[in-house]
Formats: sequence, structure tokens, C-alpha cells
Amino acid sequence: MRIAKIIKNDEGIAIYTGNLAELALDREQWAEAESLAREALALAEKVGRQELIASDCHRLAKALLKQNHNLDEALSMSRRAVEIYTRLRHPDLQSAQETLAEIERAIHE
Repeated sequence: MRIAKIIKNDEGIAIYTGNLAELALDREQWAEAESLAREALALAEKVGRQELIASDCHRLAKALLKQNHNLDEALSMSRRAVEIYTRLRHPDLQSAQETLAEIERAIHE
């Protein structure tokens, strides 16, 4: 990450920040995952890589869901991830669809 920042490799920074968000999710550090996913998403949008944008939207949606926090934003992020993954025919589509269904259930409880 440090080297990517030094050489101004925005795509690398976006990838590494997203990976850190995923690690925080794995460790059940929901607030940290949310913060990192937001940062990664902004970087991914700057770079314009659709796959990264979808991954970061999905990570952010999961972090918000696990905190039972701002479920409307979680729903929006999850829908965006599903839309992009569908367009890309990405293998993570099923996982994103499962997250979307979980968020919809949480909203209707």
C-alpha cells in the first residue's frame, strides 16, 4: 500500500483498500469495514473499474447490514453491486444477491 501511494498507483490503492475492508469484514470489525469500504469505493469510482466498484458496494452493504445501521444505504449499495455484477456476469453475483435478500428481510422486520 505504501509503495502504491508513493508511486501514485490509484488502482492499486483502491484494490488494497478494498482488500483491507474485506479483511475487516472477516474479522467482524463492522465499523472499520464500513470506513474502509467507503474509502475504497471512492477510489474505485475515481479509477472507474466497475468490478472494484461492485466489490466495494457489496462490502459496504455487508458492513452496514451487520451493524443494522443505515439499511436504506445498504439496500442502495447492494442493488448497485448486483446491477454491476449482472452486467459483468461476475462470479460474485450470487453472493451479492444473497446479501441483497438479507438486507430486504432486515428492512421488513
